[in-house]
This record gives sequence, structure tokens and C-alpha cells, in this order.
Amino acid sequence: MILLYGDESLDSSSSRVCAVGGLVGLEEHWANLESKWKALHGNIPFHANDCESNYGNYAPKPGEDENANNAANKELYKSSAILLKDSEIGGFAAAYDLAAQREVFPPPYAPPVYYQPFMDVIQFMGIFAEHREDQIEFTFDSRIESEHNAGLIYAHLRESNPQWKARFASKISFESSRNNARIQIADLFVREAMKAFDNEISPVRRPIRKSWQALWSTGRFMIYGFSKPYFEAAKKDIPNIDELLKFSNEDFTSWLTRKKRIWNVTNYFEFMMENLRSMSAEEKAEVANKLSKGW
Repeated sequence: MILLYGDESLDSSSSRVCAVGGLVGLEEHWANLESKWKALHGNIPFHANDCESNYGNYAPKPGEDENANNAANKELYKSSAILLKDSEIGGFAAAYDLAAQREVFPPPYAPPVYYQPFMDVIQFMGIFAEHREDQIEFTFDSRIESEHNAGLIYAHLRESNPQWKARFASKISFESSRNNARIQIADLFVREAMKAFDNEISPVRRPIRKSWQALWSTGRFMIYGFSKPYFEAAKKDIPNIDELLKFSNEDFTSWLTRKKRIWNVTNYFEFMMENLRSMSAEEKAEVANKLSKGW
């Protein structure tokens, strides 16, 4: 059984980049890294942004020298990245250029943040597990605002893809990072993915972060970045989406009226999945093939 622990990371304004990623390994790999991680961090639950920015548990205490505190935090972050680099764990993250997405798909057409990169991680790991002929179990950081919908997406992907049903655990889990050191480690990786992609798309080019350089040099960590060319290619297919999926926005409006529901992301996911379940195996395969090419 492959174990994945995942998290998400956004830039400080939550407007430029959203990254979702996961770290994978076998239980013995995780147990080895976790013991070293706890020895380094003690009882303080690690949060990458706080550690690097001197916030929260990493803020200077009354009377403490701010420069010394900052230096200690930077050294702790570096040591944490080295632990991950030297482990047997690997990782994959999907990062989205939110500004490019808004430009190509302005409201109300802009997809909600988080769910698309979340799906990319699940799908990539499905391919990874299939390649290894193994099963994979997913545990993500708990997010009240998206946990329910993420569970719906996972269940649909598992049930609608026979080749993955044998690879995915029966359910996805969500746990607080405060109580799960493995998710704290994933938090560091996903922050590195977000920062690396943000540096790529920023008008002000910055040097590659040393922490990301160390991880990337191992060959075990990967980022897929999605920016304007991806969204423009996806938009070209929009006129055909109603025909492919066999339902339209008008059908969704009628469904809401019939079900006496309001428009929200959860109801839209449930509507889509209800319609997709009614398709034949051939129709589902056609949809999956189109989606895999950039919808």
C-alpha cells in the first residue's frame, strides 16, 4: 500500500498561485522520516509559511532578538527540507496560474480554486499506482470549506474509472496538520511547489530557492504548472462541452428548481456526477479522453 499525504498552498494574496500536492511512500519510509521529523520539531506542529515568515509559533518571544529568531527559523526550515531530501519519499504537485485562469475564464465561468489541482494530484497518483501495480491511500489536510466536495470528487473518480477502483483505497481521509506530522511534511513540499511556480510566472524573476533546488535535484519531486497557454487551449473546446457532456447550464438550472436547491459548488458537482453516472461506458471513455487533453 502506497500512502499519500497532501496539502495545498496559495500565495500571500491568494490571487496568483494555487498549488495542491502530495508526498508518497511506503509505511516504512514514512515511519523513518516521521521519527526524524519529530526529533527535529519536538511538540511544535510545523507550518512552512509561519516558520519562514516568523509567524505563529515561530514569532519572536518577548525580549528575544528578532534577528536571532529569524536566523533560527531559517535554519530550521533548511534542516526540514534536508530531511525530506534525504528520505525515500517522493512528491507531485499541480500549480495553477490564477491570474491567467481569471483572464481566460472570467467570472462567472472561472472554476473554483483548489478542486482542479486536487483532481490533477488524484489522477496522477492513480497512474502512479497503476504503474506500480499497487494500491494508494490518500490523506489530505482538513479544509472545512472544501473537504466535503473533495470527498465527492474522489468518490466519483474512483467509481467511474474501473482501472482505478482497484488502485484507490475505498475512501479518502482528511486530518488536521496540527496532529499529523506527515501532513506537516507535505505542507513544506507544497509550499516549495507554490513558490517555485510563482517565481516562474512572476514578472520579477527570482533565483531558484535553494530548498526547492535541493528537492528537485533528487529526481523524486515534480511540479506540473498550468498557465495561460493551457487555459487558452481548454477554452477552444468550450462550444462543444454541452454536446460532449450531454447537459447544459439550462439543465442545471432546471435540476436546481426540481431539487429545490441553490447554486453552489457542491450542488454542481452532484448534478454533474448524476449525469455522468447515466452515461454508457463508451460515453464515459470519450469524456475522460477529452478531459485528459486539457478541458
